[in-house]
Amino acid sequence: MILLQIYFAVAAEQASAFESMFADDYAPAMEKQPGYVGSTLLRLFPAAVAQEIGGAETRFNYQMELRFDTEANRRRWADSAEHAVVWPLAQGMSSAVEWRGYDVVG
Repeated sequence: MILLQIYFAVAAEQASAFESMFADDYAPAMEKQPGYVGSTLLRLFPAAVAQEIGGAETRFNYQMELRFDTEANRRRWADSAEHAVVWPLAQGMSSAVEWRGYDVVG
């Protein structure tokens, strides 16, 4: 299995729309894809809580975790017609985006 983590910097006034877009558009589009295992949208703790627990500083306040059975199937998703519709929605609500990919080993 593989995991792709995508980090987003989303303005506070876009937060609710970003969360709705993930639940209503992004996740349902992925669910149709071969090899899709699951996904999660994470929102960073509020700044005061992050500071209290000693969390690392970051400019990103949202993270998508996308799980596919293989990297080949994740790439098929990235090349799909559905991705061409939902990726611009996510990217358009963000001032910055970065990602990392992992092989799940444990």
